Amino acid sequence: MPERVEARAPTRVDLAGGTIDLWPLFLLHDDPITVNAAIDLYARATIEPARAGGIEIASADRDRSARFESVAQLQESLRRAPAELEFPMRLAAHFLGEAGRDRTACRITTDCQAPAGSGLGGSSTLGIALAKALDRYTGRGLEGEALLALTRSIETQVLRIPTGEQDYHPALHGGMLALHYTVEGTRVERLPVDPLELGRRTVLVFTGVSRSSGISNWDMLKRHLDGDATVREALERILEATRRMRGALLARDWGAAGEAMGREWEARKRMSPTVTNPGIDRLIDAAMEAGAVSGKVCGAGGGGCVVLWAAEGAREKVAASAVRLGARVLDCRYVIEGVTVTES
Repeated sequence: MPERVEARAPTRVDLAGGTIDLWPLFLLHDDPITVNAAIDLYARATIEPARAGGIEIASADRDRSARFESVAQLQESLRRAPAELEFPMRLAAHFLGEAGRDRTACRITTDCQAPAGSGLGGSSTLGIALAKALDRYTGRGLEGEALLALTRSIETQVLRIPTGEQDYHPALHGGMLALHYTVEGTRVERLPVDPLELGRRTVLVFTGVSRSSGISNWDMLKRHLDGDATVREALERILEATRRMRGALLARDWGAAGEAMGREWEARKRMSPTVTNPGIDRLIDAAMEAGAVSGKVCGAGGGGCVVLWAAEGAREKVAASAVRLGARVLDCRYVIEGVTVTES
């Protein structure tokens, strides 16, 4: 067994087709698909022995920590876990509860480079990184879909509403992905897209306003299941735009890809009034005046990050337009590698 384990997983930009990954929405539409891409804003989890005994869990980016004398005390504390630590606490309780006694005295540290509430899938990505580290530290041997299913189930316990699927796959696999949702599970298609070329076309900006994905997602899910025809039609248009996005990326037609993103955004705004706000609208309008083809929010919307699709040669002007409005351009790159683990 390793003494120290560190896992690192990439967050993601969703280019088109978010929301359809929520169960059971993808079962209610034909050919459901999401297109997203992994970026090098990483979530990290480190586990190492605690010489003094007990279990310490620390979130570096949320500046919160807690200590427990035993696994039993950790499990008993889940009912009153602080919001910043509940997810890592539940993951730790699950894995350590089945580990040998020599594995239960440890220090767990987590960190995520993506801003909190950014819409980049940071929470789910951190879940994959920590689950992978705990799995390796305890010797469980879970891989791929089993690790994803466990992480998603525990995150659902934390959020207390249905969770989406798309965030876990870039964290696991890396790269530019088309996720095809079927009754037998998700088929992951790796798109042969040059990450440098994609990076020259997109600008990722943080609005400075954190948002909760649960608010928008629950509103859209509930309205769809209640039979809201506007939501269903909007989601069909989102799927049509997402298929266009996939086709354009495969054909390396960057202009068509940007137009597909614009179609997706126009349809998405019809899904729920919580998706956009005047600040996001001004940001996208200013970017288009500076040479962007389109833009959209990342994740469920309402704040967080916006991805802007720049016309060829216009990336710097598009980025500058966002800065003038007080947004922060995030320095990140698209990456092809998913979660990695180092041991010592």
